[in-house]
Amino acid sequence: MPREKSVLGILTFSYLLAVATSLPYLSPLPLALVTLAYLLHLFTFDPVFYAKTPRQFYALTSLNFLPYVAAAALGWWNPTAYAVGLLFFVSYAALMHRGKGRSVEGVVTGTALLSSTFLLVKAVVAHQLGPKDYLLYLLFVGYHVATAYYVESRLAFRNVRPHMALYAWAPVAVFAALLWPSTMLASAEPLYKFLKNVKSNVKYSRYEDIAKMGWREFARSAFFTALLAVVYNITIKRENHVSLCAAWWFCWWPWSST
Repeated sequence: MPREKSVLGILTFSYLLAVATSLPYLSPLPLALVTLAYLLHLFTFDPVFYAKTPRQFYALTSLNFLPYVAAAALGWWNPTAYAVGLLFFVSYAALMHRGKGRSVEGVVTGTALLSSTFLLVKAVVAHQLGPKDYLLYLLFVGYHVATAYYVESRLAFRNVRPHMALYAWAPVAVFAALLWPSTMLASAEPLYKFLKNVKSNVKYSRYEDIAKMGWREFARSAFFTALLAVVYNITIKRENHVSLCAAWWFCWWPWSST
């Protein structure tokens, strides 16, 4: 299991959010495949992150790729989702080779890579992704990248400005709200948190304080993920209801006018 609670949270919530927003499309085999991928990510993360040699790093990451390769071979995939995941992996691998895997840039890029598990799982279980799926992903990855900056800004041994979390989150939240107003329900608490951090940034150096912050952010991430799932499912059900009513009216109207 990962040492870092943030890693456990991001991987678990990515998996759960993808499944919770794909309920109408779930079938046993794709679900089993993404569950295998999730477990592989979970139990091999530390050996990958703390890999002592490039050979160990690529051997373990290749193992993690296998469920997605199998899904693609079976036709359970989405090219855009896979391209996004590959882009973040290549970016992180490049940073790692430059010795920056544990730097702020490495942490942020790695966080984006872990959050992209949502898009990969969604691609395997639902195959076809719509605009709201990508907006949901943008919010999910944006939140966790901003939170990575937030956490880094509160560590005494890092030199990260507290504004960075707000800069990462505000454009994402505003963009999503313009296209999908219901997401403001989920975006409000993170926005408040990042604004408050700018006003009163508290640095932590003791392990106990850092651990408490980790658990606190784990709980916040769980709450945010649950809100996203609720907003998504309510919105999709409402849209399906409107589409059904429109179809009924289209079929009924010619006969009612005769």
